[in-house]
Amino acid sequence: MEGQADAERGRGAGRRVADPQALLTAYADAADALRPPEHLQVGVTWRDPVAGLATLGQAWSEAGIGWCATGAVAAAVVAPLLTHVGACEVYVNADTLAGLASVAARAGLKPIEGGRLTLRPFPSRAVPTLASHAGGLQVAPWPRIYADLRGLGVRGEEAAEHLREVVDGR
Repeated sequence: MEGQADAERGRGAGRRVADPQALLTAYADAADALRPPEHLQVGVTWRDPVAGLATLGQAWSEAGIGWCATGAVAAAVVAPLLTHVGACEVYVNADTLAGLASVAARAGLKPIEGGRLTLRPFPSRAVPTLASHAGGLQVAPWPRIYADLRGLGVRGEEAAEHLREVVDGR
C-alpha cells in the first residue's frame, strides 16, 4: 500500500491514499488479528434485534456505560442488506470477562452459551470516540463494522462489501 505525494516538501506537500480499498483491507486484517479474545454471550428474546438493542443501549447510556453496535446489527441500520439479523455483537466499556458479566448483569442479562447477544470489550480507544448514531443505535465506525462483518462468513463478506459500496456512494 503506497501513498502519493502532491509535492516533495513545503506548504503544498501532502499525502493521499493511492488505493483506499487496499488500506481498508489492511485495516480489516489488522483489526481481526488484534481483536480482544474476551467475549460474553447472553440470552435475549428480541423479535426485532435493532429495536431490542436500542432499548438496551439507552439503559446502558443512562447508566454511564459506553457501548456501540457492530457487525450485522450495525450494518442493518447503516447499510441494510441482510434480511435477517439473528445475533448481535456489541462493544462495551469493560476490559475483562468479569467486567462484561457486570455490564450484562446491570441490564438483567444472563450469560448463556450460544446467546444471541455477544458483548466484547472495545477493541481500541478510537472505537467509542468515533462511534455515531444511526437507526436508534450507537454504531462503531464503518471501517470497524466492515472488519467485523468479514468474520461472519460468506453472507458477512457480502454485507461488508455492500457497506463499503454504500459508504463510498457507489
